[in-house]
Amino acid sequence: MGGSGRPHIDPERLLQLVLTYAVKSVGGKVYRLYKRFRADRWYGGIATADVVGCNLRCGMCWAWRNTSFVLSGGVWMAPEEVAARLDEIAKARGFRQVRISGGEPLIAPRHLLEVADLLSKYIFIVETNGILVDRELARELAARPHLAVRVSIKGATLEEFEEITLAPPSYFYKQLEAIRVLVESGMEPCRDVYPAAMLGFSTDAAVKRLEEALAEIDPRLPNCIDVEYVILYPHVVKLMKARGLKPTRAVTPDGVPAFMI
Repeated sequence: MGGSGRPHIDPERLLQLVLTYAVKSVGGKVYRLYKRFRADRWYGGIATADVVGCNLRCGMCWAWRNTSFVLSGGVWMAPEEVAARLDEIAKARGFRQVRISGGEPLIAPRHLLEVADLLSKYIFIVETNGILVDRELARELAARPHLAVRVSIKGATLEEFEEITLAPPSYFYKQLEAIRVLVESGMEPCRDVYPAAMLGFSTDAAVKRLEEALAEIDPRLPNCIDVEYVILYPHVVKLMKARGLKPTRAVTPDGVPAFMI
């Protein structure tokens, strides 16, 4: 049972559902479902592809209605098609960075790596929850110098992780282990790999525990945590209320600090 008294949601089961309904292989080429392509303001400007499917069910996810919680809709796209669309947006807007967002990009990692290889003239930011990063995949990512891996940690402790995701708390440690194996594979902490952390539900003491855990991996990591707070989009507020979540820190869609009412 999850910390809220609800049954756990199994990330392995979610992974298999995404692989069944939102990933396919045709002639040896891996396709994924994509919902949209856009220019976005994050990272100072970035070309973004929103992919369908995720192996977590975070209770404050901004993408839950259209991509992360769904297994259908969108358009089947091969890696070269995804790369071409991202390249078009980046060129038109003068961006130096590209990414795949909206779901977990490391589901079907060969697809992601092929997209990245076709966009080596850009900084390719891999936004991941880290759960699927093993040593083999870490070596693949580290072998591509234009990649930066942003591991998004859901909460500061395993208890917060369980509350946010309803996944078994042991998966919290998989996120930290992802950072460890990426560093051990040669990625430079705070440059090639860095932690992001949803701290909108965290106490100061919990944040300190996370910083200590990251420092055990590399002493530089606590200094480059990309702090995430809940963005109070109306559909996010709706989801949090349904899940019984109330953040201690949040921001409005315009970035103004706020609290849920």
